[in-house]
Amino acid sequence: MDLRNQVIPLTIAVAFYLAWLILPHSAGIHGFEIITFSAEAREKMSIAEFIFAILATFGVGICTTLTLITRRALFGLVGWMLVTVGLAYSLFMVWMRGSRADGAEIGLWCGIIAVAIATVSFSLVALRRSPEQIEAAENARQAASQLDTVGQAQMDIRREAAPEVNPLLVDDRRERAARRHRGNQANRNQRPEA
Repeated sequence: MDLRNQVIPLTIAVAFYLAWLILPHSAGIHGFEIITFSAEAREKMSIAEFIFAILATFGVGICTTLTLITRRALFGLVGWMLVTVGLAYSLFMVWMRGSRADGAEIGLWCGIIAVAIATVSFSLVALRRSPEQIEAAENARQAASQLDTVGQAQMDIRREAAPEVNPLLVDDRRERAARRHRGNQANRNQRPEA
């Protein structure tokens, strides 16, 4: 995977993830306690926070780290999918945490920042064309424009057979209505009056 200028943001995302593990998430619970499903975390955390923790751990903690080390597209694309869903879950997590007496602490925000940075960075990497892809697209475009003799003959027949104006597609309804109207007017004028 060609990370180019996204190595630094992804490294920062991993650093924020590590901060999320160490700093208090909320209610005095740390990120590593959520991941290990400690008894205290199971008592105080919501299901959205557990899902976010799992997505952040696999997406940023594992896949992003492996992507930075190995530059393998498999890890990067799986990490991209996980952090994108994790970013959506962070909204649920903050919303659910906001309705409780024990609000969000610094660790929670570090986790959200880690997932957000990784989502943007992976999106910029995954949706960008590499020089090889650009060259392959250009070669395919050139190959498609070069026809063999049969293809050239078919294109010539299509050009000759296609009329300039298709009589079935001409909209002459107004003209026909005007002719009918003139014809009706002429018929009225020709009738003898009684």
